Formats: sequence, structure tokens, C-alpha cells
Amino acid sequence: MKYVGLSVACVLLPCLASGQDASDAELYQQAGVALRRAVDRLAASDIAKGIVNVENMVEAQPDYETERPPVYGQIFARAYEVTHARKYLDYFCLIADFLIEAKQPAGGYARPCYVKQLGSNKTFPKDCSFRNSRDLKAVRIILNAYKWTGERKYLESAIKTADFTLEAQYECGAWPSEYPPRAKGSWLALPMLNDQVTISQTRVLLAVYEVTRDPKYLEGVKKAGQWFIDWQLPEPTPGWAQQYNWDKTPAWGRPFEPPSCCGAPSSYAINLLIDIYLATGDEKYLGPIPAVIAWFERSRTGPNEWARFYEPSTGKPIYAASHDERDIRYNRDVLYAGYAQWGSWSFERHRARWERLQELGREGLIAAEAVPPSVDELRATIAASEPAVRQLISPDGFIGQYLTEGGNVRTLSSAVGTLHRYLRAARMPQASSQQLQAAGNQPC
Repeated sequence: MKYVGLSVACVLLPCLASGQDASDAELYQQAGVALRRAVDRLAASDIAKGIVNVENMVEAQPDYETERPPVYGQIFARAYEVTHARKYLDYFCLIADFLIEAKQPAGGYARPCYVKQLGSNKTFPKDCSFRNSRDLKAVRIILNAYKWTGERKYLESAIKTADFTLEAQYECGAWPSEYPPRAKGSWLALPMLNDQVTISQTRVLLAVYEVTRDPKYLEGVKKAGQWFIDWQLPEPTPGWAQQYNWDKTPAWGRPFEPPSCCGAPSSYAINLLIDIYLATGDEKYLGPIPAVIAWFERSRTGPNEWARFYEPSTGKPIYAASHDERDIRYNRDVLYAGYAQWGSWSFERHRARWERLQELGREGLIAAEAVPPSVDELRATIAASEPAVRQLISPDGFIGQYLTEGGNVRTLSSAVGTLHRYLRAARMPQASSQQLQAAGNQPC
């Protein structure tokens, strides 16, 4: 396997941002060692036992649920970026290869992987599911493998998924929960934003367009952008619903998902519409944003907190009291606890990006987002990350105690993400590319 395009900016240097002392240097080294140790344990337990060997797969095993392999991929990618150790890239490519084979023949991903019965050649094709960004997570892993290796099979796999995504797009511009769609009358066949449906499919098309520049993918993105314009709810809740009836009114989902204006997808739509504008240059895609931001400003349920559901006719927060029955209330006294009914939904971050776009304009924002963080920004990241890093790598911390055996790989991914953020920021930001190249073989 050949490797190309390896960024020297991903190399760890045994030095820190200017102005940090010896205790910071010690923490830096300890964090690097802890990250390597935890990821090596994961590889020794899961990779060595064939968790990404498609020949070992058995239908409906939790380890082979299609949301799980990209979590492994993210862990190995982060380890590779901060250590530059080839073994982590090799593990990462195993995950990418697995995701190529585990997709459904049509090009998308079902909830269970496309598996072979252990000891036989029987396969289990399933309908594809767009819930929880399964396809987007897989495509991002696969495209990174293409970027890092230059191997055509990765690009071809991503293109196949993007082509399937176009095939599954409704004429209105949105996507259903599953494809082929459920029978007419099922809420799973409705135009949907629940669990990132439509948002993640649009991002699949954007990701593949960025690499291929094939205009058909941009046309699909534009079609989705127009859907957000056309299906934005009216005042007093000018956001978007989790799922829609065909008359553009909010629809019921599960018993705890009432017809409503929904905080989570409404926030995520802000960021997506900005990206559609950056890709197309068409300002019409920014049209829905000011009203959404104004609605968020007047709809807080706490500091940096919003309800998931708002009654469309009044704008009041509403809450689900039951998993099994349609019991919707205006207060939190009795709640169905198995569902996040309020949160930040990343709104403040999306609003900040919107404000930056207003300040810099399209070309300015594109340029600014391509510039590495400043020294001051790096120092702020280090300071913000340090307490969590110290806790994670302590003997009682998660990394210090991590064992796998089918353990909480998602928690490991979060922990590795914290170490990754700290270690990348802690590199000496003034180092030239020549210095980085010279230090390329130095371990963390």
C-alpha cells in the first residue's frame, strides 16, 4: 500500500507552545504515552481478534452495527495524526476497507452491516437506513483513506454511496428515514430531519463534490438547500420539524416525538445552510437563517439551553412524558428519561459562525477557516483542555483504566479526542514546515 499526502502538520513535536514550562512538557509527554497505550490496547484486543474481518461477521452482533466501525476509524485517525505512527494508519485503512465491504450492495448502509454468516457464504442484504449519519460517518472515513493513501478504491466507494444518495433523494429535496421508503402512511417514509436525516445526506454530497467536483452532487446539494427554504415553518417558530407531513406541516414520529418545531435540527440547519452558501455562492440559502437565530434568542429554556420540541402554534416548549404513549406536557415534572429533551444543540457555535460570515463575507470566511489557529488560540485550547487531560490520564481516569473486550469504544473515542485536541495544540506553533519534517520520526 502506498501512502501519499501525509501532512507534516500532523507530526508531534517534543516541544510546546511558547511560554509553557517544564510541568507542561511533562504533561505533554504523559498524554502522548497514555494515548498510544490506550489505542494499542484497543488494537490488540479488537483488531487482532478480527473485529474488522468481514469473513468473521455474524448477523446482528452489536460489534457489527454500522455505527460502530467509524468510531474505531476516528480513534485510529486521531492517533495517527498526533503520532504519525504508520501502524495507526494501517489500522485506520483496515476500518476503511471494512466499510467498503460492509455497505449494502445498493451503495448505502443498513443498521446491521452487510454480513456473511460465520462459516458460510450467506449474506444478509437489508434496506438502507439514513438515521444517525451512518453513511456520512462511513464516507468521511473512506475519503480520509483516499486522501492519505491515494488508492482509487476508496474514492470509488465514496462515489457509489453518493450516487445512491442522489437516487434516494425525494423530488422535494429531502430524504426519508430508510430506502427504499417504507409503505405510504409510515412516518419513516416522510421527509425527515430526525437523527440527522437529510442533513447528513446533504453532507455526503458536499464531501464527495469537494473531492470530485462532479456537478451532479452539487445539484443534489442545491435541491436539499431549496427544501430547507421551502419547508421552513412559519412564525412564531421559524425553524424546522423532525419530520413532515406532505402538506409541509410537522408530523408525529415515535410516541415521544410530537409534531413540533425542533431545536436540534433547526440549529444544525444553520450551519448546513452556511456550507451550502459557501459551496454555491447563492445567497438565497442564507435567507432562512436570521429568523431562526431570532427564534432561538427568544426561546431559551436556560443558559445555553433550548428544548427539543416547541409547539408550532404558540412557541411554548413541550415535553414527552412517556415512551409508549402520546403524552405531551408543557412542564418537566414527569418526563420520558430515555431521550434528550433539551440541550445546547451547538447553537452558540453556529451563531458565532453566522456572525463571522456577516463580518468577513464568503471569500473571507473561506480563507479564514483555511488558516491554522493562532498562537493565542492554541494557548486557549491548551488551557481549556488541560484539566480534562490530567483527569483522563490519572490512574483513576478513563484512559488509565481503559480495557476493551467490546467495552465502551465511544467513550474511548471521546477521551482520545480530548487528548488529540490538547496534543495538537501543544505543538510548538512557530515551527516551520522544515522543522516539522525534520522531527517527523520523533515519537510523542
